[in-house]
Amino acid sequence: MSVKIEQVETNTVKLTITVEPEVFEQSMHRAYLKIRHSVTIPGFRKGKAPRKIIEKFYGGEGVFYEEAFNLAFPEAYEKAVEETGIEPVDRPEIDVETIGSEKGLVFTAEVTVKPTVQLGCYKGIEVEKPEYNVTVEDVENEIQKARDSAARWVDV
Repeated sequence: MSVKIEQVETNTVKLTITVEPEVFEQSMHRAYLKIRHSVTIPGFRKGKAPRKIIEKFYGGEGVFYEEAFNLAFPEAYEKAVEETGIEPVDRPEIDVETIGSEKGLVFTAEVTVKPTVQLGCYKGIEVEKPEYNVTVEDVENEIQKARDSAARWVDV
């Protein structure tokens, strides 16, 4: 797997990820194993049709592309993120460029990453601390207010 990184905007990165044909072929095989149970081909029991027959019946290996991509994408994307060291904060926008068992898989993922923050000069800043003077009389007044608000009037 190879990854190319390109800065699109301030906080947006475009990753071009290439998956080798051998790895994508394994994903195609796993997609065949997953899909074959839902495909009905005349002359075969459900789930027993060979891969080449399914491809011929549906017009080529493209029948497995979507599922193979869904199986290959998470692993390839995670490896690319680890390799480049970016910190994505959103789901990527995916665009498949080439796909095929002989060509492998090449796709781009445009993702928003954590912004880089540059701190200004914050050392040496002084702030005045407000000083509160509370007397015993202030405390007694507040206690008396609390007593008055919680008191009940009872008729005698």
